[in-house]
Amino acid sequence: MANAHNDAYAAMYRGMENLKHAIKAEIECAQIGKVIKYDAKKHVADIQPLAKTSDGQASAQYLDVPVAANCYLFDEFIDQSKTALEKGGFKLPKKKLMRKGAVVVTVVLDRDNNNWKGAGSTYLPDSSRLHDANDAVIVGVLGGDIY
Repeated sequence: MANAHNDAYAAMYRGMENLKHAIKAEIECAQIGKVIKYDAKKHVADIQPLAKTSDGQASAQYLDVPVAANCYLFDEFIDQSKTALEKGGFKLPKKKLMRKGAVVVTVVLDRDNNNWKGAGSTYLPDSSRLHDANDAVIVGVLGGDIY
């Protein structure tokens, strides 16, 4: 009797662990990705997440992902100040930080950001969407190959 009880408990525990894993696997939080295409005027990029799925397949690309200003302002500063910096003896990077091929960190926002206008004002989410790839933002560049 006790053995059957233990078996039932173990099966229930495994089932709950599997459910917990399945729920976590569906929640988008953050990932490392590679920029496939970058629009420097609109500051949006298409990225390919680098982590494969649990079955070894490539993850789906994220398209038109907004890029945080900290990822591209350095590039714009260098572009505008290149002559003066070179005259001052500064070693300038050979590549832009934010570019096709750059490795970036992308976070997925908790809520739908369709109605956000890019300012500091509050907004009402357009849907009940949570942790969805459509609400990703590139927040950092993991460069190391720019010099």
